[in-house]
Amino acid sequence: MSSLAFSAGAVMGTRVSVKTAAVASTRRAPVAVTAKQVLEGKVVSTAMDKSAVMMVERKVPHPRYHKLVKKSAKFTFHDEANACVVGERVRIEACRPMSKSKKFTLLEKVVQK
Repeated sequence: MSSLAFSAGAVMGTRVSVKTAAVASTRRAPVAVTAKQVLEGKVVSTAMDKSAVMMVERKVPHPRYHKLVKKSAKFTFHDEANACVVGERVRIEACRPMSKSKKFTLLEKVVQK
């Protein structure tokens, strides 16, 4: 029965020593700190409970004709207090995924002048 006992390295076709396996498990990769993505746009829907949809518009030049063309994207975000109203400008911040489409939380309402 002892001939059937294989080490992980023997099964995978590589040599693994006990010393290198112990060192590798205690060493960790450095954690990179990155800024969270912040977007600003207009609220277009508040039909859901504790959720809203915001549209972000940007102007990009057309690749051939160089005219500025409007591009838009919609983002669903978490609104805990249901405080948003359609037409308001808001800022949202990236967070962990709360559902299939909801990956942002409400950061603040932008005061219009």
